[in-house]
Amino acid sequence: MLSLKKVFFIVAALAVSVVPAAAASLDRGNPSNFAVWAFLALCGLIIVAQVLPLIRKVNEDTEVVAAKAREKRKLETH
Repeated sequence: MLSLKKVFFIVAALAVSVVPAAAASLDRGNPSNFAVWAFLALCGLIIVAQVLPLIRKVNEDTEVVAAKAREKRKLETH
């Protein structure tokens, strides 16, 4: 179930970030396409840099809680 949550979170994060990028990529006759794409790539890198530590922290917390639950269950059975 945890991996399903991870996949859903990643898909949702990508969907939220792809829609503005797709809307910004429409050709409006602006000759500075490279500058726009470079700016969007920089924004994407900033977003990823902010979200990855959060995902790592959540993953660590769930592992700690699962280990405590396993230990508690083990103590209850003995």
